[in-house]
Parts: sequence; C-alpha cells; structure tokens
Amino acid sequence: MNTFDARNLINAERDVRTPFRLVVRKPGADKVELSYLKVLRLLPRRRIVALAEYEGEQILVKTFLGKSAAKYALRERTGVLAIARAGVRTPELLWEGEFDNGRLLAFRYLPDVVNIEQQWTLSHEPASQTDILIQVTKILAKLHDHGVVQHDIHLDNFLLSEGEINTIDGGAVEQRGKAPLPEKQGLSNLALFFAQLYPRFDVLIDDVFSRYMEYRGWRIIEGRLGQFENEVQRLRESRKLDYINKTFRDCTRFHCRTRFTRYEVCERQAYSAELAELMTTPDRFIEAGELLKDGNSATVALVRLSDRSLVVKRYNIKNPWHGLMKIFRKSRAWQSWKNAHRLEFLGIPALKPVAMIENRIGPLRSSAYLISEFIEGPDASMSLSPDLQGELEAIARILQELSDVQISHGDLKATNFVMTGKGPVMIDLDGMKEHKNQQSFERAFSRDLHRFMENWHDKPQLRSSFSGLLSDLSARHGVSL
Repeated sequence: MNTFDARNLINAERDVRTPFRLVVRKPGADKVELSYLKVLRLLPRRRIVALAEYEGEQILVKTFLGKSAAKYALRERTGVLAIARAGVRTPELLWEGEFDNGRLLAFRYLPDVVNIEQQWTLSHEPASQTDILIQVTKILAKLHDHGVVQHDIHLDNFLLSEGEINTIDGGAVEQRGKAPLPEKQGLSNLALFFAQLYPRFDVLIDDVFSRYMEYRGWRIIEGRLGQFENEVQRLRESRKLDYINKTFRDCTRFHCRTRFTRYEVCERQAYSAELAELMTTPDRFIEAGELLKDGNSATVALVRLSDRSLVVKRYNIKNPWHGLMKIFRKSRAWQSWKNAHRLEFLGIPALKPVAMIENRIGPLRSSAYLISEFIEGPDASMSLSPDLQGELEAIARILQELSDVQISHGDLKATNFVMTGKGPVMIDLDGMKEHKNQQSFERAFSRDLHRFMENWHDKPQLRSSFSGLLSDLSARHGVSL
C-alpha cells in the first residue's frame, strides 16, 4: 500500500486511488498512520471525504488540502460543534490531525447508514414523502431555535443510522448567535430546503410549513404561506440558473474545453478514450453507425462503443444562407443540451445528454453535435393502446409538469416520446422554450396540445383517453380537445 502526502493527493486531482496510507500529526501524540479504504466524496486539490481505518477501527475522515486547508477544517469543526450544541444528532468528532499542507478531521463512522435522499427517492406515497419532510423540518426547527443555519440544506445531508437521523456537513453551517432565529430568517432557510425539491412536490408545502410554525411555537398569519411559496419559487429559480450555467463550464461534473475552432463539453464520468475519439471525429462514427435519421436539417445515428450505446445527432447547415443565419446564434445542439439539463433539474423525464460539440471560428458557429444516451424502447406512436392506462397517465403527467413550469416543447409528435420500462421519456428538445411571459407561454403551449392531439386523429380510442386525462389542463389553457 502506497504512503501519500498532501502533494501526492493534490497532484492526483480526480484520480485519487485507494487504498493508500497517510501519516498525520495528532494533538498530544506522535505521528499516526491511517489507511484510506474508499473515497466517498472528492473535490480535487481541496477536499477528500473517505472511509479509513485507524487502530483497527473504521472511521470517516475529511481531509482538507492546500493553502486554505486550515480555514476549511476550522469551518467544518465549528459547524459540527454548533449542530451538536443544538441537541441535533451528528457524527461525533473524534480527533483532529494535521500534516504538511493539509488538515484532517476524524469522525465516528455511522453503521448501517441510509441516505435520506435515497429513502425519499424510493418513497412514492405522498404520506411517506410528507413524513420524511416533517422529520427533517423538525431538525431544522431545532437548529433554528438555537440560532443555527444550514446553508447547504438538502436531503443528501441527512443520514439515517440505528433509527435516528443525523445531520452532516458542518462546513455550510453558521451559528448566528445564541438567540433563536427570527421568523423571516427561519422561513427563508426552510424555503431554501424546499427549493431543492422538484416543483411537483410543492403540493406538500402546506403541511410542512404548518408543522414548522408549530415546532417554532408561532401563529400562522394570513398571507404568510403565500409569501413562503413565493420565496421557494425565487430560490429555486436562482438555483436552476446556477445549475444550467454550470453545465457549460469545467467543473466537478463536466469536462469542458474551448478552442478557437471548437467548443466541447461532456459528462466527466462518461469521459473515456473512446468517447474522446468519438468527439474528435463524430462524422466518422456517424458514417459507421446505424443511421436513424438522414434529414436535411439533422442527421442521427446510433453508435455502439465497447461499454455503451450512444445517439449522435449532427445539426446540419443546409446551405450558405442557412449557415449565415445561424453563425451568431447558439446552435440547436447547445439549446438541446441546455434544455435537457433544465428538465433534469425540474425532474421531468427527458433524454440524457453525454456531450455537446460546436464547430466554430472564434465566436462564429457552424455545425454542431449532441451526443446522448441511447434510450431503449419504441416511440409512443408504435406502442400506445387504450388499455395501457398507466403509460397514458404518465405522458399526461409530463404535459402537466411542463405546464406548471411554463415550458413549451415545440414539436409534440408521438415519436418524440420514447416508451421505456421506467415510463415515457421526451426527446428532440432543441425547440423547447421556458417562457417568462404568460401570454407567450399560453400561445406556445396551446400549439403543443393541439399538435399532441393530432397524433391520435386516426386512433379515436386513444384520442378519447387523452382528452379525458388532459381535460383539466385543456380547460386551464382554454384549449378545445
């Protein structure tokens, strides 16, 4: 087993491989040695969260690297102690250590951990989901009663162990004083928590809001719930913009490279030598692949790599005039990449993009490519029948969710719904638009509904089923189906 130091770990960047040993100085003791068994979270050159072994016992260690290591270790320690002082369960801080250009915090390792985020994902009943939110809300209320704010408040920062919920991530915790948080600050932090959830769960806000007010011993004033809901929307919108912007730059999740003649971005976890070759010569892979569409505006091919199947869509330049019109605009590949991640943030099922390429001359754009995961399954025009009520309801839910967030698709052909084992998935997203203007959205979404119903003009039973499922939605938008 190799013995590493801070320089090794910093230079390794994302390629920190276990097992390895690290020697640290423990207060009141000589140097001690830890064996790192598994990296759990990694922020290259700055922080490693790992499962380690020390004196025959497993512990969780947070290792901070670089010039700011001491500052971030102190922030984590201060936050963890603030959580504990509030009477909220958190993994016990056992000891601290230091080494050249690094700091370390050792925590008691929680047995049989269940991530609350995972529990939430597996919970499909509203009553179960509400119960999870109320449990977390009770913890938040307790923190707020002790003047403590968790700024990175989401379900992933709560762990269930031995029947008790533990709050983690002290680095984002602030002690604002000994007095309880005032109502405005407390509700703002609760709204930030709700803003992490998909919009479809906003129906649970009323129950959770009421319970939080009860825990804090406050009376609900008329209009306060509406103000809280508005704050949730404001914070979610801010998060969404940050989320989408991050998909276009080099970061933990995405590998991004900009050159004078080309812009490319891809999912870092998917990046491999094969994918790099595909991104370098996409036309060669399209020619060798299985052609799915050979249109004037786009060419689509199924490409099979050694470990996965991908769909490569090339957005063509039809003629010089068309190229001149597109030269200053963001490409349709760019729009599709952006819209796919917008829907991902909102929890609406759509194609999963892997990479995007734009050929350029400086700021001037030409042809572009979108590479996405291959979605196994027939399209809705081929597979739907009136007796598949669950599939029909799932498509209707997607349309409802699009309406709730004021997004129009632009081309709701039945072939743009792929029916998978987990439900329908939308594709062909380059014409999708999120509307800020209500009138603009109503016009565009009305066209979407009309186009969707045209799919079933020769299938009266399906048309009748969708008319019933979409009756509330059509009435809301004043559309006759």
